Amino acid sequence: MDAEQLRAELISLIWSLKIAVERNPLAVPGVSFVHFNSMLRDEHYRKTVLSTCAQAGHAEIADLADQARAIDIPGQLIKRPERDTQATTATPAQRAQTGETAPASQAPPPPASTPARAGRALPLIAIGLLAVFSGMVIAVNDWLSERGPTIVSGSINQSTTWDSSISYVLDGMVFVESGATLTIRPGTQVFGKPGSALVVTRDAKINAQGTRQEPIVMTSVKPAGSRQRGDWGGLVLLGNAPLNTGPSHIEGIPEHDPRGGFGGNAEQDSCGVLKYLRIEFAGYEISQDNELNGLTLGGCGAATLISHVQVHMGLDDGIEFFGGSAGLSHAVISNPGDDGLDWDRGWHGNGQFIVVQMGADEGDNAIEADSLKSDNDALPRSRPTLSNVTLVGAKTQRAQRGLLLRRGTGGDLRNFMITGFSREALDVRDQATARLLASNELQMQGWLVSDPAGRFFADESGEADDDGGFDEASALPAERHNKLTRLPTLGSVAQLAQAPNFTPALNSLADSVHTSIPQGEFWDEGANYAGAVRPGERNSWLDGWTAYPMN
Repeated sequence: MDAEQLRAELISLIWSLKIAVERNPLAVPGVSFVHFNSMLRDEHYRKTVLSTCAQAGHAEIADLADQARAIDIPGQLIKRPERDTQATTATPAQRAQTGETAPASQAPPPPASTPARAGRALPLIAIGLLAVFSGMVIAVNDWLSERGPTIVSGSINQSTTWDSSISYVLDGMVFVESGATLTIRPGTQVFGKPGSALVVTRDAKINAQGTRQEPIVMTSVKPAGSRQRGDWGGLVLLGNAPLNTGPSHIEGIPEHDPRGGFGGNAEQDSCGVLKYLRIEFAGYEISQDNELNGLTLGGCGAATLISHVQVHMGLDDGIEFFGGSAGLSHAVISNPGDDGLDWDRGWHGNGQFIVVQMGADEGDNAIEADSLKSDNDALPRSRPTLSNVTLVGAKTQRAQRGLLLRRGTGGDLRNFMITGFSREALDVRDQATARLLASNELQMQGWLVSDPAGRFFADESGEADDDGGFDEASALPAERHNKLTRLPTLGSVAQLAQAPNFTPALNSLADSVHTSIPQGEFWDEGANYAGAVRPGERNSWLDGWTAYPMN
């Protein structure tokens, strides 16, 4: 076969593989769907899928994958149609922000074709037709991506996939209903109108897995430059894991709507997967003390996977856990309107590699932690295990602190780096919480706290005493690898609003002030340093997918 015949044969095999996988969605772990267009355009994706399928136990799928791998054609198999470089048509993201649709006169360009060669065997003619059809599919998909966004409202009642070829606009509260899974593919953009939110209800799931190169972005529908906190509601995940209140109703959804319910007895419940996801300009106040956050998790269980998530410029809290046992890994909360990371109602999940960066104009506590306001000893008690956390205050006259621990929260809090706060690094607010330090239900080990003026803790003498005379300094004994210092631990670049860098210098205090990492599958046990980023690292886990737009 010549080069074009080989290309057509490979396209035919890929199409057959796609059909075979869709007929047998459980045959290849981690591959329940083959994105045909991405297989044609993205060599890395193609090789990854073919390699995974070749190792599957399913004979037909493995054979097709092996045949396709034997035809080694680098790069794109079919390229996008060329575009007029003088065109001034708005991009899909710009149309999503303005609500504009493409002119009706625009149509998909005709697929390219070449005369069939005389004498070509019938199978090759069929393969050639398939190649032409593939080009037509790509051309039509390109046109669809340019015709404007898809408006989403009401309920998603069956499993649905959102693809990066189309942008999506949330209009009002959008509910993924029980039994349905919403899959969001890498690079997809989701825009929220005022008053909108995406709610994944109990017994529904989300599968939003972006990549470092193509993160999923959920942001305001307003044009860049006019966006602000609270432009839309944010993302809400609800599950069946235990709370210390029993089954409850999430903030921000009307009490009469049963889809706001969460909590149960399923410790290993899963609300789904979030990976390489940015949530921007979210959160809004329904009424006093009744708000939506950037990312809200109510009763999500330990099988929920949340990794590489950024919540930026939210109106209320960045990420809030209402009970449950979901974990959190590689998370960035930047410029929150209220608190960065917030938990209550008995959250007892794990967390590692977490950055909270406060902004100069808004924000209260980098971490605000409660168990239950009405009963500080209710079970399950809030008691997360966190390691490798960086909390950065802003250059501001606002009163901001590192951590506020209150209302009976426990926790195992290790390897924290805290710097730059205008108020104290730590406030243990009440006697119920202070007592937990004596019983080791609340532990702080491997903390590196920096303040040039030495303002590590608030003065709580006299009427300012809110914890029965508890001395916060006693919570950070040196024998537990803690250190309070006036020396800088991060450069001033960590406080930059739009291009921060949270990497400590190599051989700095962050290398020497730390304690052991908890044991278990969840943990990266090689993170033997204080803070969320390895000292001296040139390319950190934040690079390539995070962003810090101000409006």
